[in-house]
Amino acid sequence: MGPLDPAAQPLEPDAGLVGVWDDLGAAHEHALVVLAMHLECWIEEVDGGFGVFAAPEHLAAIHAEHALYAAEQAERRQPVDLPVVTGGVGLTLLWLAALVGAFLHQDADPDFTRRFSNSNYAILEQGEWWRPFTALFLHADAAHLLGNAIMGGLLCLLVVDALGGWRGWLLILAAGTLGNVLTGWLYFPEPHSSIGASTATFGALGILVAIGTYHAWLSRSYRELQPLLVPVAVGLMILGLWGTGGERTDVAGHFFGWLCGVLLGLAAVVRRGAGGGPNSPERASDAKRGRRWGRFRKA
Repeated sequence: MGPLDPAAQPLEPDAGLVGVWDDLGAAHEHALVVLAMHLECWIEEVDGGFGVFAAPEHLAAIHAEHALYAAEQAERRQPVDLPVVTGGVGLTLLWLAALVGAFLHQDADPDFTRRFSNSNYAILEQGEWWRPFTALFLHADAAHLLGNAIMGGLLCLLVVDALGGWRGWLLILAAGTLGNVLTGWLYFPEPHSSIGASTATFGALGILVAIGTYHAWLSRSYRELQPLLVPVAVGLMILGLWGTGGERTDVAGHFFGWLCGVLLGLAAVVRRGAGGGPNSPERASDAKRGRRWGRFRKA
């Protein structure tokens, strides 16, 4: 907004000057903010640019809303750095090496898959509790391995970029393991056995959905409600397109992995936000967004 021009005279009497902008587009933009408040305003050409006018009794509320709008626009226009993953690359490469090593061992020892697959009978009846975890490193064939390595590697890198290497991978493997446990429990007492890293891959997807949803919720305002649905919709779309097709696809495992990822991811980001010190950037950002939301709710 340009400086107020005391010399600007509105064509209509008893009108207050909201502000003067250098170009008509900026004046229209700020007039739309006034119209969104269900208030009447108009634009007139004045010395130094284009002025927006409104009833004098509404000027204070309009200026407050314009200040709020300017703060939101400043946040949106901040340059976004492309993600540069550093801390989690080594752990991700270690995970990929473990997948390849386990696959080679499966080929050399046919009994290896049977002993370490996610068998619900062996888990619940024989107490072989390691199976939900070890099954994450086994694959049926090279195509199965390649698909999980590519898609899973990408999603896992995004998780560790957001949460850090150790925390991110702990959540990914925990989501995959818990997803396998729930899948086996769902089918029991019918025998069920599964292998593959896709449960952990969908766990990573769920974690990303949780992170996106949490940050969308933090930035909520009457202009920011729609982005809250975006991460959830994208996550459900990928789950539907990639996680439910194929005769041998473990749909329940994919769903439970995704669900555990969402729950663990939400717990992690909420705890991370709540655990920061009073002067931490996370708490400061949360407080600023909270004040903005409070103002909107009172309006």
